[in-house]
Amino acid sequence: MSSLIASVPVFVFLVVPTLIVLPVAFTGSRYITFPPQQLSTEAVTGFFRDQAWMSALSASLQAAGVAVVIAVLLGGTAAVALHGRTFPGKAAITGLLLAPMIVPAVVLALAFYQFFISVGMVGTVLPIGLAHAVLAVPYAFLTVRASLAGLNPALVRSASSLGAGAFSVMRFVYLPVIRPGLVAGALFAFSVSIDETVIALFLQSPNATTLPVKMFTDIQYNLTPKIAVSSAMLVTVATLGLLVQVCFTIRRRSVARLLPLTAPEQTG
Repeated sequence: MSSLIASVPVFVFLVVPTLIVLPVAFTGSRYITFPPQQLSTEAVTGFFRDQAWMSALSASLQAAGVAVVIAVLLGGTAAVALHGRTFPGKAAITGLLLAPMIVPAVVLALAFYQFFISVGMVGTVLPIGLAHAVLAVPYAFLTVRASLAGLNPALVRSASSLGAGAFSVMRFVYLPVIRPGLVAGALFAFSVSIDETVIALFLQSPNATTLPVKMFTDIQYNLTPKIAVSSAMLVTVATLGLLVQVCFTIRRRSVARLLPLTAPEQTG
């Protein structure tokens, strides 16, 4: 009970500032005001009728889709490949996978810009999605690796010795264990991509402007409630993703309680 009471101020400090954008999104004013003088859906309907905002939303969703697929595949595969194995250079490989989490975003943005310029890929959503995938791989790797913490490597060896191929081992041994990690990694990858601004700002073009970049530029030159609408959408998406992860975790724990803790001993 005491821990619950102590967590309330932390929850208020973290969540309440983000919830302020919700009433602002329904203001009837032409400018961002809090508290809103009158409530209206004009800003929301105007957001969905504005071609520039819809283009930015579409670009963000496309980039996030690319980032989620690549990050989950690469991060999950790397976690499975490194699980239960000890060899020289393993720590270096792990550090390389986690490096995008500690390298400054502006450094990565400049590197990505120079690389995609050299290969002629700047100007579309694809390079933004690829760059976001690099940022998201560490999150997918960590969540899958955490899911694998309870898997005994002997189960993999036993399945292989009984004739299971690589695909069967992945499907029947690894996949049931790493599924929560894959879901969590996909949610993290989506959140990282949909919220990233610096790299998208470097790689943007008139045909590839993401939602955070559109918000950033409009805050400087066109401060309207549509910015609050887009912020409210991002908060809603993040909240729904968190609820999905919580429900998935609760369901998995409920199923786990129904399983026997140990296998019954066989008697001759």
